[in-house]
Amino acid sequence: MKLSVKIFLSFFIFFTLLLGLTLYITNSQTEQFEIKSLSSKLKETHLRFNQQLNREQVHTLKLAKTLTLDQKFRSFLSQIKDNFYSFSEEIARDTEADWVFMIDDSFHIRGIYPTDENITKWVTDNISKFPIKDVLETGEDRRSMISGDGKLMSSVALPLKESLTDEYALGVMIVVKHIDDQWVEDLIGTNLAQNALQIVFFSDSKIVADNVSEKFSKTVIEKLTQVPSGAGMLKIAGERYITQRGSYDNGAGYLYATNLDYSLIPFKEIQNKILLMGIAVLLVGLMFSIVFSKRIARPLRSLLEGTKGVIDDNYDFEIKHTSSDEVGELSKAFNHMLKGLREKKYIQDTFGKYVHPSIVENILSNPDNILPGGTRSYQSVLFCDVANFTSFSETMAPESLIQLLNEYLGAMTEEISQTHGILDKYIGDAIMAFWGPPFTPGNHSLLACQAALNMQAQLKILRPQWLAKGLPEIRMRVGVATGHMIVGNIGSEKNLEYTCIGDTVNYSSRLEGINKMYGTDIIIDVFTKKNVEHDLLLRELDTIQVKGRTQGAQIYEVMAESKKASPEQIRIKSDYESALALYRKGDFVPSEEAFATLYNTSKDIPSKNMSERCREYIATPPENWLGIVVMKEK
Repeated sequence: MKLSVKIFLSFFIFFTLLLGLTLYITNSQTEQFEIKSLSSKLKETHLRFNQQLNREQVHTLKLAKTLTLDQKFRSFLSQIKDNFYSFSEEIARDTEADWVFMIDDSFHIRGIYPTDENITKWVTDNISKFPIKDVLETGEDRRSMISGDGKLMSSVALPLKESLTDEYALGVMIVVKHIDDQWVEDLIGTNLAQNALQIVFFSDSKIVADNVSEKFSKTVIEKLTQVPSGAGMLKIAGERYITQRGSYDNGAGYLYATNLDYSLIPFKEIQNKILLMGIAVLLVGLMFSIVFSKRIARPLRSLLEGTKGVIDDNYDFEIKHTSSDEVGELSKAFNHMLKGLREKKYIQDTFGKYVHPSIVENILSNPDNILPGGTRSYQSVLFCDVANFTSFSETMAPESLIQLLNEYLGAMTEEISQTHGILDKYIGDAIMAFWGPPFTPGNHSLLACQAALNMQAQLKILRPQWLAKGLPEIRMRVGVATGHMIVGNIGSEKNLEYTCIGDTVNYSSRLEGINKMYGTDIIIDVFTKKNVEHDLLLRELDTIQVKGRTQGAQIYEVMAESKKASPEQIRIKSDYESALALYRKGDFVPSEEAFATLYNTSKDIPSKNMSERCREYIATPPENWLGIVVMKEK
């Protein structure tokens, strides 16, 4: 990407992010402010509604009390106790109530207005919802909201007494006003309606009163379970509403809502103006950035061409520098760098054929590292060797042998390099390589094992080609060990070799040879196993004690990468390790049978060798059996 384009994009991205952030902050802050404001208004509406409802009930109660305190009513009440409630109609008319009914102390209806069988039946079925018993026992008034069968009503209940001094009541008068659309309009008033307030009263999942459309109220009922008690938010027809929900008994309640998106329209208009102004400023700024960036980029183009030459490993040129400013100084420095790169490349190309390129690069970057000395490092070492190399090398012409060996070593070395391994040396047909800091990134044990698997896979590809040319069948054994070792320049000041030494190095060489004993291709030690067991399918082969060590250690075969392992390989691993557990306990008879069965079904060579060893131990039981095989040779 050109510098001018970068300057252009940098300005564009910076200003766009700034504009977007500004719009985001203003939008989110405005929205939060409006939500709080609307929630506060709904709470105030809720309080005003309760106050107005309370005043209405108190007013109704006062009117009803005034009528019941009338001397004419009390005279009639004391004379005709069995039918003393013919005043229902008069009380309903004076209090503007929808229903008025009177109940005696036996909970029988003695008078009701209006006279209607359906009303009488509803009151009879729902009489327990009214606070009649409480009024009879206390002789005090009660106000309440009553719901049932899709109805919701405001009621006041007052005791009926023959005398004001009586402590008991002969009955209870109930004055009822239905909650309906007209009641909502009268009680809420027009001021709240002007604020686009949606009001819904419901009972038994039915709308009893509202000031909204039928579609809106139906949606509210469908989504009622999504609305929390108190303050909340509800989405209807793609628009958001701030809500305030309250509840009465028996599933009745009310919901106030106001449209949040409608309230935000003025703020959206302001945001659109900000956006248009920002776009205008952005366009002017982009035009300026184009002109400015071209003037900056022009002197650097020659340096860019020179850099491309360096990327292509072309150091045979120089950058012309005519100016005395920073760009001219940069050109001089660039030419000086080219000279150094030419010298360094010559050394690296020459000695890279004898020493690993990573080591050469490290020495060229840090000349002090060329001095004799080493450091203790935790690394993984790989030894591999061609099986029966001596026997078939004696039958081949030297030229053919060298050609075959070069092809083999070249292919194996390439697999080592692909996994960031360091080729240490060739020892005839054997290869020694290591993985670890500072040259190998990541899990060096896993990389070493992957190199071993890749080498065996590559050998399978090359083997038929060699056989087709009449060359011998080459098989290879690999040993990998992980541990601490000394890594560095070993030798004298006149003759140095960058290598690694230590017990771990020797152990990896021995593991390579132990493959022959078990009929395997790749064996690793327990420390390597701990670093790779989650990525590779490993089979525990045995516990061995090599010469020079006083303790035994488990050895493992690398069978495949876990994600590429076949069900057959997994089964062989499981059956082998089950047989190995019997072998370690000294149960050689069942162990021999298990190993023999595994060999017969899968032609598994390690199982065959272990079966033969078990038969030897059955014939001649070992003394003080510990499950460890002691190696008598290196």
